[in-house]
Amino acid sequence: MTYLEKIDNRIFERIVNVACYQTTNTSGRLSVYKELVALASVSRQWHALVQPHMQSVLILEYQTVPANSSQKPKSPKSKRRAVWKSPSIPRNEAALAKEHAWNTNVGLLQILGKQTPISRMRLQCFDSIPDFSQFVSAMDAAGLARCSLDSVTTIEIMDQLDLAVAIKASSVTENGTVSKRHVDASRVAAAYLSQHLPNVQQITSLSWNISLQSQQLVTHLAQLYFQQLHVLTVPLAMPADAQFKVASNLTKLYVDANVLQQLGNNVISAQQLQVLKLHNVDAFFSWEAFASNTNSNIRNELDFSNLTALSIKFSNDNVVTTTDFYSSLGGSKYNVRVSMGRDRRRLLFPRLQTLNVCKLPYTYTDAWRMFVDSPLKRLAVAGPYAHVRYIEPRLLRNLDVLDVHTVGADKHSGRFTSFIKSLLDEESPVKSAWLRHAELFPLSVSRQVKWQHLTELCISAYMPTLAILSLASQLPSLLRLTVQRIAHDTCEEELDQPFIDGVNWETFVSVPNQPSSLSIRELQLHMGGEGSVPRIPTLQAICYILLCIPSAQLLAIKQMYWKYACEFIKHCSNVHPHLSNVKLIRHVFMATKSPSVFLE
Repeated sequence: MTYLEKIDNRIFERIVNVACYQTTNTSGRLSVYKELVALASVSRQWHALVQPHMQSVLILEYQTVPANSSQKPKSPKSKRRAVWKSPSIPRNEAALAKEHAWNTNVGLLQILGKQTPISRMRLQCFDSIPDFSQFVSAMDAAGLARCSLDSVTTIEIMDQLDLAVAIKASSVTENGTVSKRHVDASRVAAAYLSQHLPNVQQITSLSWNISLQSQQLVTHLAQLYFQQLHVLTVPLAMPADAQFKVASNLTKLYVDANVLQQLGNNVISAQQLQVLKLHNVDAFFSWEAFASNTNSNIRNELDFSNLTALSIKFSNDNVVTTTDFYSSLGGSKYNVRVSMGRDRRRLLFPRLQTLNVCKLPYTYTDAWRMFVDSPLKRLAVAGPYAHVRYIEPRLLRNLDVLDVHTVGADKHSGRFTSFIKSLLDEESPVKSAWLRHAELFPLSVSRQVKWQHLTELCISAYMPTLAILSLASQLPSLLRLTVQRIAHDTCEEELDQPFIDGVNWETFVSVPNQPSSLSIRELQLHMGGEGSVPRIPTLQAICYILLCIPSAQLLAIKQMYWKYACEFIKHCSNVHPHLSNVKLIRHVFMATKSPSVFLE
């Protein structure tokens, strides 16, 4: 029995899954795909494990090839080799401008047979702007028409080309649109794909920033498959002559709001949608593209009865004046309470659990009322303070996760403190919260915090040490506390190496009368403000917080304070035994990601 035969089958499967994932499920080049052939040749057992991965995806790649390389597709009937001869991808800019060609793994898929149905088609380009003028002839020469693709239900677009480079391409006109030649070529390519892939239900993209040329292709594809699509998460470039029929099967939609407005009225069934993500929304946005069911039309309502996640990201609204906005609604700001969108129907979200709103225009004074009756569990709000201040406190009554991120002029800083206090004063079952403010005004808290179930809190705002401890003392369930940009004095005395040798650590900070928290297990403190010079008062604050939170088992701080905190813990563990339980780690860069991922 060989060594390979002694390895457990589950270990084999894990090795194969790791090796195959990047190539077949993310963004592997065709030149990397042949490595799976080498992996499959290790043994019969490995071949049986690798083959389903290799057969799961049809890859169409627009490649850059050297000028002296002739790209001749091999006949699928040839069994001399199990894989095509893939050219190496040049890295220098001179080669990028020489020759390009479409290539595919369809020949290998035909050799492998039909043991595993092909479920996905991935169209990808890495180094060159895709040109679809030779697409059909290249695919015919490769034998795509002879391959059974009825099992393909997903089209993935992988376009890693820099958009700035794509805009400068010869196929883009002076006004930033794609030339007519390329529009026509992409239309022909889309028709060819729809003919050979009749059962597509999903069109997705691994990135929202794809080239204008790829946007043209996916727009034509979306138009052809629109009535049968369940998932559409690609950026579209709306052609002037596009006509879309009603999509009654869409359950997941990511779309630019400007494109959505051009689709027409009542073309997307609101009742079927489960996830909706709107980009580039302006103050004049309308919900008219969404169709109600018959009963809702009678009641003059737009019912998103199955929608569970909604993200609305507004564009910059500074170009919209208040007068223009209210005039468009036929009223003035004194007699119009403006909800989110101009649709006259009443919007209903009976199952909405995740809501993400970014850069809400200040012209919306009643934007949140439509969500009051929704069973929200996760809420993210971002934008200038003046725009988010109207948030409805009743939205907090069922939340598990809250993320509030505001920016604004210094004149609003004091109001932000009042705003945060008002949120903390509302009873809520929220368990994870992120409170962020970009200005320099220190954040204080009240003595009536009612978030009794909070277990994770991150505050990204200037906050005094005593305010941190006051807040911690009112959160009996808190396990993890992260504070970024703790309030500091710019005139703090600097620390230096002789300081360690002469300090009396036992009297370095005063001993608190009582602990502030007995629940917190993890502390992350980003202290000391700007610069890389450690300061004495900041170190004292770190040490004092450690004494006030004896339950802490992990402390993450900036690297500049690490050695000083280690000395404090070493010298004071005899007097304060709980310090010996603290694991101290360097936190060079504090995490900036929200505690919850919203619609990503």
